Amino acid sequence: MKLLTAYSQSHERLKDEWFLPSLRDDFELILERSPAKGEGRYRDQDWSEGVLFKSDTLIRTIRENFGQIFVYSDVDVQFFGPVKDRLLAAMEGKDIVCQCDDPQGNLCTGFFAVRANEATLRLWTEVRKAVLRQGRDQHAFNLIIRLMGNVRFGYLPASFFGTGTFHPRVWKPGGKFVIPNAPLMYHANWAVGTAHKTMLLAYVRSIVGRGYSARWANNLTFYLHHGFSGPLRAAAYCRGEKGTTVKAEDRFAHPRSVSLDASTACQLKCRSCPTANGIIAKRVGSGFLTFDHFRRFIEENPSVSTVELSNWGEIFLNPQLKEILRYAYKKNVLLTADNGANLNRAKEDVLEALVRYKFRRLSCSIDGASQKTYSIYRVKGNFDNVIANIRTLNAFKKKYNSPYPLLQWQYVAFGHNEHEIGNARSMAEELGMKFYLKLNWDGLYTTAFSPVKDQYLIRRETGLGVADRKEYEEKFGRHFAGPTCHQLWIAPRINFDGKLLGCSINHWGNYGNVFEHGLSACLTREKMEYAKQVVLGWREAKEGIPCAYCKVYRSMKERDAFVRPEDLAIPYIEGRQMNFLRNRFSYPLLITFGKAVAALFSK
Repeated sequence: MKLLTAYSQSHERLKDEWFLPSLRDDFELILERSPAKGEGRYRDQDWSEGVLFKSDTLIRTIRENFGQIFVYSDVDVQFFGPVKDRLLAAMEGKDIVCQCDDPQGNLCTGFFAVRANEATLRLWTEVRKAVLRQGRDQHAFNLIIRLMGNVRFGYLPASFFGTGTFHPRVWKPGGKFVIPNAPLMYHANWAVGTAHKTMLLAYVRSIVGRGYSARWANNLTFYLHHGFSGPLRAAAYCRGEKGTTVKAEDRFAHPRSVSLDASTACQLKCRSCPTANGIIAKRVGSGFLTFDHFRRFIEENPSVSTVELSNWGEIFLNPQLKEILRYAYKKNVLLTADNGANLNRAKEDVLEALVRYKFRRLSCSIDGASQKTYSIYRVKGNFDNVIANIRTLNAFKKKYNSPYPLLQWQYVAFGHNEHEIGNARSMAEELGMKFYLKLNWDGLYTTAFSPVKDQYLIRRETGLGVADRKEYEEKFGRHFAGPTCHQLWIAPRINFDGKLLGCSINHWGNYGNVFEHGLSACLTREKMEYAKQVVLGWREAKEGIPCAYCKVYRSMKERDAFVRPEDLAIPYIEGRQMNFLRNRFSYPLLITFGKAVAALFSK
């Protein structure tokens, strides 16, 4: 049985000191060194060159070994026992079996067994195309393997584990991750740089060598800090208890995160807002999410654990917002308003409820540091009311000794307000708010309003090196609002009355009503799947598909900058059980306890 590895100069030490010395099987080795130079840091040019070399090497090896099974391994791997028999057993009836990369069930492309045939050849040919576009392979691999449908894939047992298997976080010194019983192999992924990988390999070898008590203490610390849900889900994939041949769309049919608008009404008349000029009321309706609809939606969709409430309107106008907050807390569903609220008019008991019921994040749209400047864009807005409401929120946070909601000052940069950016940033710091300078709309919804004047200032203050959205497109090759399209898969947008809009820009049509037909049914219907293929660049937009009327889509088409499969990795979002623990228990205390226990058993 052949074992293939493709490595770069920066990883030669890992190959010689960890990978090769730890092998316990008589594999026929194929060692391919990439010509790429450099340190091989994630997403750097030399790293991307190495990934392309790996894809080319895999394609060639598949062609040369048709009908055979071989193993691919990165060199940041160490073995603790023989693995050949376990690999062959896992390959029964499969074309490819991979490590589980994270609790979301993503497959790892750093270690796998593969059957050389037409299906796997086509798979890696398509992945190579994604690498040419994006410089990375794993995100594309995970979506393409499911979109193809004819590749029989599965997961290796949990004993074949990596840093991110049970907790998808980039490792930093001191960080913990689960080490399973009787590990056969460890992959130092989710770590940046050879130095960190070497530290990880040494750390895992030390824990495994010290036996059960050291592993138990290590894992206990992790569980107390991060919970059990991630490891339990990852282990279920490894045992085959979760589907291993599901279609790509099925992965998104039961999302953990959705956007459900609490309101499409607003009391302000912001200059370039489609709500202010009546477009939203005309096309998607003006109204509020009712408590009854919210309650039934949460009951009928137990997978949903996070809900974004803001988009076209002002959430604080919703007369049943307090009841929604209370019920979400009761059901362990986290609420956010990341798109923004104007906070001009908010009842004190509602502000208190935000704190009592641990509303997670609130973005406040404040485009000025004085009434005079603020009201130029936020017409009919009262700057003093906004600041007073924020101070009231902070007073309740102090009363309840709570960090929630986390507050953000969102400042849209215009020509008329750029001179107050510094003052606003200082005010945000004094109020305990994160400051976010946002590029203006530049005619996305209506005609351009108040273009920036001091372009150097905006380029510096945004941290993006661009002054407006036109410069952003020129520099990055895609529309500033392009990632909005990802919502179709990752956080689908729902109108207050249940219409599935898909994204936060769409107001031209919908994909069914989730209150009437169910969320999963609407997410998997033909019209939604067609729209997804449109923004992937696989099909042309047509009448009846909202994307056909969207400026963002037109920009994507002009620049051939469509959504790529590799951009659609599902983010790690905790389930309701973990939300319960975070809401009801003092995590600092649990972490302290875990560290104390770990220290006791590690001596």
